[in-house]
Amino acid sequence: MILKPNKYLKAIGIDENYWLFNKENADDPRYIPDEDGFVDAEHFDLDTSISLYIYSQLCYFREYCLKYSVPMGLTLEQWKDTIDTMIKAFELMIVEDEVPAGYEDPKARKYRSKNKQKKINRGFRLFMYFYHSLWY
Repeated sequence: MILKPNKYLKAIGIDENYWLFNKENADDPRYIPDEDGFVDAEHFDLDTSISLYIYSQLCYFREYCLKYSVPMGLTLEQWKDTIDTMIKAFELMIVEDEVPAGYEDPKARKYRSKNKQKKINRGFRLFMYFYHSLWY
């Protein structure tokens, strides 16, 4: 995988011990690139692998490139908010819901899940809409 643990992933709890980056898996053939450079392990959970990459790139873009590229019709502040919504959607795809120890009301879990999915859908729609604006 091109992606390595970075400061953005570490900020959300993804580090060298994360299953995809864990050095203990180095001898496992599923973690060794094939002749075309593909790593089987990345495809176990491809949506997460892709989300890790996009999340990191959007975070970097927001921190270093955003001021140079604002889509026509948006203010810099609106563009920041839009990028933040996209970033949050990909973060939600990566980070598992934390369930407190003990009993949790199934209705609360269903509501939280629906709310999470709405945020993901909104961020993905914005990502799709502004895909060609992600440059500077």
